[in-house]
Amino acid sequence: MKLGVLVVAGVLIAAGATASRAEINCRFVLKNLSLPGRTVQSVAETMSISEDDVKKCQEQQAAQGGGEQKGGEQKPAGEAK
Repeated sequence: MKLGVLVVAGVLIAAGATASRAEINCRFVLKNLSLPGRTVQSVAETMSISEDDVKKCQEQQAAQGGGEQKGGEQKPAGEAK
């Protein structure tokens, strides 16, 4: 009986540790951060992640050249192929 309880407790602890180390979707974080009035703290609270994770996403974006610039590559909506 005690062994069963310990096994179940161990599984629950392992599952919790795995969930807390889940990968952060930086694209989604940065999209939320770009909305008007959003701060690092508000994005972190909304997504249930730490402020450090949000800052890491910002640092990664800065290291990659500040984001994607697609403005010149898109064709206007009315232009024929």
